[in-house]
Amino acid sequence: MIRLSDATQLAITLPNLHLWSTDLTDRVLTKEANNLPFLTWPDQTPCTPANLYMLTLRDRPGRGSLPLSRRGNKGGTIGAHARKISQLLRFCYYNKKDLLELTDSDFTNFINCLRKEKSTTNFMLNQKNENTLREAGRVCLDFLSHTGAIAGKKGFVSETGVIRVTFIDYIIKIRSGRLITRQKMHHHSFSAGEGGDLRSPITDESIEALRRAIDTDTTSRFVNQRRHLQLSFLEYLGPRRGELGEITVKSIIKASKMKYPMLEMNVYKQGKKVVRLVPITNMLLNQAIAYLEIHRAGIITKFTKGSRPDHGLLFVKQATGAPLADTTLTNTLHDLRRAAGIESGACAHMFRHAFCTNLFVTLFERHRINNPESFETRLMTDEALFSQIRQWTGHATIEGLMPYIQKAYHRIANIGAIISAGHLALVQREFDAHLESKLTEFEHDAVTKADFISSIRQLIHARSADLVSAEPPK
Repeated sequence: MIRLSDATQLAITLPNLHLWSTDLTDRVLTKEANNLPFLTWPDQTPCTPANLYMLTLRDRPGRGSLPLSRRGNKGGTIGAHARKISQLLRFCYYNKKDLLELTDSDFTNFINCLRKEKSTTNFMLNQKNENTLREAGRVCLDFLSHTGAIAGKKGFVSETGVIRVTFIDYIIKIRSGRLITRQKMHHHSFSAGEGGDLRSPITDESIEALRRAIDTDTTSRFVNQRRHLQLSFLEYLGPRRGELGEITVKSIIKASKMKYPMLEMNVYKQGKKVVRLVPITNMLLNQAIAYLEIHRAGIITKFTKGSRPDHGLLFVKQATGAPLADTTLTNTLHDLRRAAGIESGACAHMFRHAFCTNLFVTLFERHRINNPESFETRLMTDEALFSQIRQWTGHATIEGLMPYIQKAYHRIANIGAIISAGHLALVQREFDAHLESKLTEFEHDAVTKADFISSIRQLIHARSADLVSAEPPK
């Protein structure tokens, strides 16, 4: 049976791409289109309708009227659109149907095929939940609507079209604080109520198992420490995979000099470079600086020989000192998960889900919130709170935060006792994790007795500083 969500990609990103354009006076201009995806059919012939759609996305405004992101080696948001419509291209190719020959029944069949696909790592789980299924379906409907319009069939996807859809109004809050109404397409093949869940947050037990797998791996000391630091950033700061790869040495050093440390981190889901400031504990900073001074310092000389300047990124390849590709993290987590025997999955976004959910559990307690609706209202009316949360998580809209708010509320309701002193508990939890890591290093003779004692004293000092600054700066 053909898998529509096949790992073999139909899209590649085109670096250093420039497009021809004209202005109102017919003067020839060029437009930058670096990293724009280029799509083919499964037989590797170019898919013209899909590539015309990519050109449209290049000029389409996204959140906050910013261009859709093309960052990262997978093409950012536009790359994600390309991967979604790749599934439709496979469906048409293997069913020998042209895009404009699709009927409403065909599209329903396409969605049902995606719904039935099982995970390649756990056949008991579906490849997609209903949320991700709807997201893919809506992108494919938008693509088909665009293709129909180009072919002169403007109503191809419409309420009375060949493929029948309805339009649902929803409200979002933009950066200025103003509420605006937008519409999204809905097809009857989408689930009406089982919304499906976010991919589950990673559990503390799984994180501990991943760290044990790092410690028992026979790879080099440098790689082990790099992996531990990556896990710490994922666990305590919740970055997206690409954001983690763009953390700089400069930002670490800058944060280490602050009374209330804040780490500069790029936001990956926006079309232009946006930097957010994320609170970071002194304990995590100490771990990062130790990696810088002890491990990265020796490796980066492989890159800088011949007077080549240091690229400045925190995470580097052991062999060359070049920047570490973000796909390396995906492969690393996959290998560690298998080594640890974790069946429930372990990927970067599961760490992000855990971080965001834990954040809202703490905020529910801090602001005495009784239900998710009250918190949503608070976000819509309290610009300072929304701005602070946006800095921490990198979300641009309240809509993107709501799944985490719902999950946090359910967690509080299920455990029956609201967490008190949330920030203090998080600091202590992080201290315990760092302490356990250092004890493991000492047990495996990975550090000298003197270095171990020194690192423990630094850790205790860092925890004391974090407890003093338990409340964020005004």
